Amino acid sequence: MEADLKLIAVAIKKPEFVKVQDEFFDKYMNEFEEGDENKLIYTTIHNEYQELVEGLLTKEVGEELLMRVCEGMEGFIEAQKEGAQPAQECVEAIDIMSSMGEFLAFKGTMLYKRKEKMNAGSATMDIAGKKFSVIDLDGVMGTIGELQAAQDDKGWDRVAHDKALQIVLDMKQSDTDKDTRYARYRICIDMTMEQAIDCFGPETDIEVSKEWTLSEYVKDFSLHKENSPRDWIFKMEFTFPWIVRYLMSMPLEMYLRVKMKMDYPAPGDMSWVEAPYDVQSNKCLESQGMMKVRAWVVHADPSDSSKTILTILEKHPSKGWFPDSTLINTVAWPQQNATKFKKSAFYKQKYGEK
Repeated sequence: MEADLKLIAVAIKKPEFVKVQDEFFDKYMNEFEEGDENKLIYTTIHNEYQELVEGLLTKEVGEELLMRVCEGMEGFIEAQKEGAQPAQECVEAIDIMSSMGEFLAFKGTMLYKRKEKMNAGSATMDIAGKKFSVIDLDGVMGTIGELQAAQDDKGWDRVAHDKALQIVLDMKQSDTDKDTRYARYRICIDMTMEQAIDCFGPETDIEVSKEWTLSEYVKDFSLHKENSPRDWIFKMEFTFPWIVRYLMSMPLEMYLRVKMKMDYPAPGDMSWVEAPYDVQSNKCLESQGMMKVRAWVVHADPSDSSKTILTILEKHPSKGWFPDSTLINTVAWPQQNATKFKKSAFYKQKYGEK
């Protein structure tokens, strides 16, 4: 058995095998997420991987040897528990065979490959001659609980308070990076949590929502792809003045990936993360023009059930081009959308005249 595994180990180290397997991982690793939920697409991808690896190995070592290893591997592994550790090349072969045959082992491999790729020293990509940092949107989603928990003012400096828009902006220096600060916006919106879900949430039809989401600068948006329930890629079309496009390197068209969770991080809450997205590479970007990665949480105002609180967290360089106080203008749109929402036909039909 060990001799057979060593032959497989030789086969999986060949450049042709490595190239095909790496291409497969690059193609599908972003489909996988941490957590107990196993989507139907995971099974489809696993089946494709089984066929791919089985075909490659059959070509290299023959069907008879491959069958012999598949049938005897479980017994071999059990026997090794009582004896000496198998050779390293045998361990590598076992890993490949386990990923091929066992779904959980395969899922673990895909998650590891994704993290390995995202944590690589050069987590950047080139778009039209410019370098963009690549980020893991699932990792950002994992920080939302911390965002919601950090509601005290320890370490945060008040930068601006727009009473008309009911927006407060605080900023905090990163504990780990002297060149990075975090901006936290708190927006008090005059609508119930139910109304906020209708206004910002996933159940309202996109075309219906355009009555309150389109604006002077947002010309149009459309669903480009639905990766899974509440995980979307939108195509955005803007009408920014040329000076904004020039100063901010803002394109007239771009893609945005949005992942949303209901009842998270606490029951009744609605949260989502969004990031600029490159459709060619299937990767989220840390920023593109004035569009940045943002984490959002909407929850009912504990002191007034007729209001909701929208908390936003985003990252900024320590030194920006514009005064910090002007950043509030970049998050004025939720209030503007809420105002238009309460004048919409949808609102009047469901909630009556305002």
